[in-house]
Amino acid sequence: MRTCWTTTESGATDRNRAGNPNGVRSSDGAGNRNGVGKRNDSESGRGGGTLPVPVSNETVRATYDRWASLYADTVARLEAPSKRRALDLLDPDPGTCVLDVGCGPGLTLGALAERVGAGGTIYALDAAPGMLADAADRVHRSGDAGRVSVLGGDARRLPFVAGSIDAVLAFDVLELFDRASLRAVLDEMRRVLAPGGVLCAVTMDRADVERSRFLRGYEWAYRHVPGFARVGCRPFDVPAAIRAAGFRIDTLERSRRMDVWPVVTVCCRPDGDDRIDPER
Repeated sequence: MRTCWTTTESGATDRNRAGNPNGVRSSDGAGNRNGVGKRNDSESGRGGGTLPVPVSNETVRATYDRWASLYADTVARLEAPSKRRALDLLDPDPGTCVLDVGCGPGLTLGALAERVGAGGTIYALDAAPGMLADAADRVHRSGDAGRVSVLGGDARRLPFVAGSIDAVLAFDVLELFDRASLRAVLDEMRRVLAPGGVLCAVTMDRADVERSRFLRGYEWAYRHVPGFARVGCRPFDVPAAIRAAGFRIDTLERSRRMDVWPVVTVCCRPDGDDRIDPER
């Protein structure tokens, strides 16, 4: 198993294997499920119409922590087809080192482990203890603990050294961040990517908001239904945010879950990276 050493804020190295479901490390106890930024009241709905994230880190983290088991059997199942499609587009080589940011209950980890093979390495990171426990248990039962490590952490401060990861996955994660935190997350993803590395993201897409009853209804509920915003996620202009963070988009594919829920899948690389392997 390839080792991509992680670092804590104190500078100590740490590896936490998924083979021990109770041994999950959290580098930011105050973070939410995926390290969503603190409440940012200065972020308005302007700038492409993207809604603010009006709740705190702890609120969103606690929401996904409480919903962990239910999430695996409901929402995660609806998300699964588009995530499988994203893995097809990414098509990681055997031996690849992959970081899954916001791994949730870990439903995609088995398929990912098959693709990277015995020589590959997978790091599954989340900030909700309930999600991590489910993911670690699923990895342990699948027999993939030798190549999958489950880590607690903050996506704004990824616990990996620069240039150590071949591919970063962000499936149904980026829409959880306010504007400032999203830029920090994308900067961190770019930092940890190895030369020629790829970011593959699946997220809610706002491109069709004027024609989508689903999106208009979702945004209305987000604004007006008490407690709805506790989930944190809302659609935004994905290509613009990714390009603004210094990535070049190689592949962009739009789809609708259950024919109503618009998502976009993007595979991209750091812009201007002259170290890219042409065989990737």
